[in-house]
Amino acid sequence: MELRHLKHFLVLAKLKHFNRAAVQLNLAQPSLSRSIQKMEERLGVKLLERNSKSVSLTEFGELVVRQGQKIIDDVDLLYSDIRSLNGLDAGDILIGSSPIPSNALLGAAIGNFIRLYPHINVELIVDSPAELYERLIGGGLSMFVAETKVTDFDKREELATLPLPEYDIIFCVRAEHPLVMSKALMLDDLREYPLAVPRTMPLSVQAQFGDLFDKDRHDFGGLVKFDQFNPIKESLLNCNMVAITPEIAVRKELAEGKLVSLPVSDMVKLTSCFSIVYLKSKSLSPVTTAFIDYLLSCLHPATTPTLQQS
Repeated sequence: MELRHLKHFLVLAKLKHFNRAAVQLNLAQPSLSRSIQKMEERLGVKLLERNSKSVSLTEFGELVVRQGQKIIDDVDLLYSDIRSLNGLDAGDILIGSSPIPSNALLGAAIGNFIRLYPHINVELIVDSPAELYERLIGGGLSMFVAETKVTDFDKREELATLPLPEYDIIFCVRAEHPLVMSKALMLDDLREYPLAVPRTMPLSVQAQFGDLFDKDRHDFGGLVKFDQFNPIKESLLNCNMVAITPEIAVRKELAEGKLVSLPVSDMVKLTSCFSIVYLKSKSLSPVTTAFIDYLLSCLHPATTPTLQQS
């Protein structure tokens, strides 16, 4: 049995609801279901009774809850002792991030990391990928997280990159939007509604949508270009705007039913490729290395890449 499966189970046992537990764990619901199934398979017993709305614990599940938290606490204590021996009880990290991963990926990770490392100071700087790169080169960041495929950061000789999970790019709208009831959506169906699109979307990506984001098209319905997506989410909930964004940016709202992903049949499949970026030529501090390893373990629980420095 893996610790991550146990942690997933304890959260689910507390909330007794797959959707809410998945949101709290920053997992897709199918991933959480597979995690629980693997735990039951390895223990050889049934831990949960499931129905369409909630879950309840079997007697084996109750036993795991009673003893599982002690296991987690003992492991946390072991990590604490190792950190003290390794000199990781103090230090500073300057973390950079573009807007979407700062909210969707880094927020919870930094909070939990500080809980484990209470004497480490973390400063999070949110900026555009270009500005983050300049800060990193100038020594103003320890590392940053940003989209790397469209920025070509993964091709620059001076940079090392560690890829995070890829997330689908989707169109999303509020649950009451007229398009939600459409059975066979095409890109042309979006034209009569205001569109929200990242200001930094590369022209090569925009070209895959024809003239959909062209403000000069004859059937123009309005266009909002944004750097920060959070204000756009508020707009989506209160009007008929259609936004294009990585699924991870709206996962919580999708799970809660506030926003809906539109199944556009003629949309080219696109994914966002966020990565951890740092300088090859500069040795990372122990606390920065610890944070990167922690972030990777949270987002890549099954196959964590090995952090290597040149």
